[in-house]
Amino acid sequence: MNDMPKILTIDDDESVRLSIAHYLEDSGYEVLQASNGHEGLKIFHEQKPDVVLLDLRMPEMDGLSVLKQLGQEAPQTPVIVVSGTGSFEDVIATVRLGSWDYIPKPITDLTDLENAILRTRERARLLVENERYKEELECKIRERTEELQLMNKVLSEEITARKKSEGLVRASLAEKEVMLKEIHHRVKNNLQVISSLLSLQSGYTDDKEASNLLRECQHRVRSMSMLHEKLYRSEDLSRIDMNEYALTLINFLLRSYSVDGKVNPTYNINDIHMGIDSAIPCGLIINELVSNALTHAYEMNSGGELKVSMHRDNEQIKLEVSDNGVGLPENFSISGSRTLGMTLVETLAQQLNGEVHFFNDNGATFQISFPG
Repeated sequence: MNDMPKILTIDDDESVRLSIAHYLEDSGYEVLQASNGHEGLKIFHEQKPDVVLLDLRMPEMDGLSVLKQLGQEAPQTPVIVVSGTGSFEDVIATVRLGSWDYIPKPITDLTDLENAILRTRERARLLVENERYKEELECKIRERTEELQLMNKVLSEEITARKKSEGLVRASLAEKEVMLKEIHHRVKNNLQVISSLLSLQSGYTDDKEASNLLRECQHRVRSMSMLHEKLYRSEDLSRIDMNEYALTLINFLLRSYSVDGKVNPTYNINDIHMGIDSAIPCGLIINELVSNALTHAYEMNSGGELKVSMHRDNEQIKLEVSDNGVGLPENFSISGSRTLGMTLVETLAQQLNGEVHFFNDNGATFQISFPG
């Protein structure tokens, strides 16, 4: 019996296929090869490979069409996109169609590809096991329910049955927590891919304004990625510790704007925990206001103070971001600023059913109040 894992590589570039095949065969894999999408689907249906390596740009039938069909026919089979297209839209399309990983070409180190295969196979195994456990659990619950209906007149047996039923419920909840953690982990990974692509794209433009816009978009995506990472690592999957999250986000922004050591941050966030629906817009507001201060508040090569506080006031949460920089221009208004950052602050505050106030007090101060 052949126990070697089967890898199907679909790529119209023969040299790439052979390079991958030689390396993986030396590592103990059985490698199947296809030069186009139609051939690849035929081999997939006949051989049932464990993992599919898929190029995007191919004649006759492109990789996205293959990925869509595989996602409908065999969603449990890992598909790793191996492509040199470099298109942001293509990467997003592969994520939406269910690709498990994305490896850019040319592959400088084939061990990265092998590690990606190992990771996806392990994830596939866990998903299959979780599905089997779920089916077994549902079967046991049905069987136990039937037993309870037959023995409901015997009190002692009913108590025993209830204890067993409670154990099954606890096992079901533990399984759902594992699955929920996996969801947060995948969302975090996908957001990090997007953040990395934005960072790479900014390096391919000489337009400073465009580069700054891409960096701002990267920071917004990164702020959401951090939140899902906190949930993934947290024991409590329902709430975010805003003190820990804000510290991580602000320190990232200080490093990103290269003002570490120049700007002295002060934090005052005490015992604030939020659900994800409130934490995401609140985190984006902090990202925009801190980024705005680091970009506009301080004179060239000068530093200053940056204060971020969040506290409860009766049934309200008050968030304040202030600096001791040059302050806001006269007649400043958020609606009149015509910048995406300020527009986001106003829109996100409305999403929280909150209000935005701003004024100059030895620098600029922004206050957002919303129900907590």
